[in-house]
Amino acid sequence: MRVLAIDSSFEACSTAILDEGGVRWRELRIIGRGHAEALPIMVAEGLDRSGLKIADIDRVGVVIGPGAFAGVRVGLAFARALCLGTKAVAIGVTSLEALAASVDEAGAVATVFDARRGQVYAALYDADRGQLVAPFVGLPAEAARRVGAGAARLAGSGASLVAPHLDRRLPISAVRDIDPAAVARLAMQAENPAAPPAPLYLRPPDAIPSARTGFGDAAVP
Repeated sequence: MRVLAIDSSFEACSTAILDEGGVRWRELRIIGRGHAEALPIMVAEGLDRSGLKIADIDRVGVVIGPGAFAGVRVGLAFARALCLGTKAVAIGVTSLEALAASVDEAGAVATVFDARRGQVYAALYDADRGQLVAPFVGLPAEAARRVGAGAARLAGSGASLVAPHLDRRLPISAVRDIDPAAVARLAMQAENPAAPPAPLYLRPPDAIPSARTGFGDAAVP
């Protein structure tokens, strides 16, 4: 199986190509903005360097959020477009589980992203990266209460926001960004989905998507 992974959910724009032999391509750029322009170029370069065509890809792993509203939509739209007319199947992966899978250190990990507006996105995963606390959005103090007790360490751009609210000191992983190879591994291991992946926002977006985009009917938890 050949898996192409893409992530444009935060400041990083990243791609990876994985098969049973391991990682064939990986690239991560911290760009802040311009994901829609950068992503096609990165994917084309990855396919070229790997000696592959899009028709050779079996699955496209894509980060569905939570994350930046525009970035999540860019990644999902691009993943769906790549799957049109090919055998490839789009597989959605949350940003928080992808970050947990990017952390090599042993033990349970609380993954935390800075969600702006004084909030964080957070979740808790055990040592085998099974989900203990589902992704949620809240104040740093709430995140500390909900995930801090069960974590061995913190990871992500919001870790330093949560750390001061913990009852005990936890180490903070150096991993702040999602490894696209981790997205590819999760997509390779996933079951075939019953429907195309939809965005996971966790809070209402600043702009309301049009129903014509294909995302307008997506539920906002």
